Amino acid sequence: MSDNDYSVESKYLKKEVEDNNLIEEELSEEERIEKALSEKVGIKADYDSINSKNILKFLFFSGIGVFLFFIPCLKYGDETVVPMVFLVNFATDAVAGIKNYLTMIVCITLSITYNISKFYKKGEIYKFHQKDGPITASLYYLAAIFSFMIVFQVGPKQILDPEVGTTAISLAGNTMFTVTIAGWLVTFLTEFGILEFIGTLIEPVMRRVFKLPGQSAVNALSAFVAAPAVGVFMTNKLYHENVYTEKEAASIMTSFSLVSLGFFALLVSITNTPYMYGNVALTSLATAFIIAVIMIRIPPLSRKKDVYMDGFVQTAAMRKGGKYTKDIFKKALATATTKARDAEYSVLLTSIKEALSFALKIVAFVQVLTVLSMVLSIYTPVFDIIGKPMVPYLKLVGIADAEIVAPATLVGIAEIALPVMTIAGKAIAPASIFFVVVLSTVQIIFFSESANAMLQSDVGLSFGELVVIFLIRTFIAIPIVALVANFLY
Repeated sequence: MSDNDYSVESKYLKKEVEDNNLIEEELSEEERIEKALSEKVGIKADYDSINSKNILKFLFFSGIGVFLFFIPCLKYGDETVVPMVFLVNFATDAVAGIKNYLTMIVCITLSITYNISKFYKKGEIYKFHQKDGPITASLYYLAAIFSFMIVFQVGPKQILDPEVGTTAISLAGNTMFTVTIAGWLVTFLTEFGILEFIGTLIEPVMRRVFKLPGQSAVNALSAFVAAPAVGVFMTNKLYHENVYTEKEAASIMTSFSLVSLGFFALLVSITNTPYMYGNVALTSLATAFIIAVIMIRIPPLSRKKDVYMDGFVQTAAMRKGGKYTKDIFKKALATATTKARDAEYSVLLTSIKEALSFALKIVAFVQVLTVLSMVLSIYTPVFDIIGKPMVPYLKLVGIADAEIVAPATLVGIAEIALPVMTIAGKAIAPASIFFVVVLSTVQIIFFSESANAMLQSDVGLSFGELVVIFLIRTFIAIPIVALVANFLY
């Protein structure tokens, strides 16, 4: 290259630098902050990452995730299920004979390690219990006591009642395996680009309608085929990665942690209405999305902070929905390949520890709160009394047998299956049965699983906020579900 060539190239480089500096100077203070924030949070898009190696890595590992969570292709009993559900069912069945003992051991161990963490404030045990306070400690102790009573059949008959004790310890054990296995496998969806790809493509719609990032739709679908606690775990993970703000994470957890498709089958089987399955699932999903549009715009969710976990404040411009352009697919591919390029293969191992850690604490909460809620429901009139004020509202929206149905509208806060249990076997109208089943699935907040996972997350949702969210969701859902119920049946 001649001296003249160097001189020309130097001039062009100088001109480019000057142009960039000029652009920077022309940016407003808000735009500069916006640019700085976009480099630290949210979805990264490096167009240089679009090459065959990164595309293959994105497609291969994300494809595994899609296969595991969304492709029903394996037979388990009489059902055709997705591979993730197959693996969970296989694991729980494999340890069926000792599952209750394992649950008891976990509960007792938690109560012991908590005490150790208070004396030795260092190491892994201390880190594990660092955020646990006196209330959490009380749940650990109660979980240890209840699980011991149930396994060895000693204690009050109310707790030893199979409808109480057996249900509680079985739910706790199933939750432990589901969250651990699905929480590990969800790594294929969260770490290799599929969330970024789909999220970018539907971001304009999700931002405008739900005020949420596009990835939240994938969260909803993941819970729909797995379990609510898995959806919560996935949201918490993305909150840690600065993909969601506190408000976004709280809204996604409380709006899109839907019950799984398999659980719909259980609910209609309890009420002996399998013919309702398809209508129940579709109505539940549609209603949940309608409620989500409202919930994020009103307290308590609207009062949550627009702040990422690392402290960066989300600006108004970042909350605006983008527009669909001819380059959106390329941008989506760039975000996917950037994520795939930066993903370490070791995350497939380290995520096991993360999922297990999250699952173990939930076990204790599920054990305790299921026992307490079932005892209140079966042996006291508490829920019947609480349900009485709902009778006029149910009559107003045209629900038949309102007096029988009323308690079922509120007991779901304890355990999602309780509402259908309160009406099972009773001679009530099909529309009323459909109403109860669907309503129980769209309330989202139930302390035998989803709410416990939310309390265990880092988003900062309090017990009181979850109760308020449950009540608001219920009041909004009742007329929507009643309308569909009376139309269909």
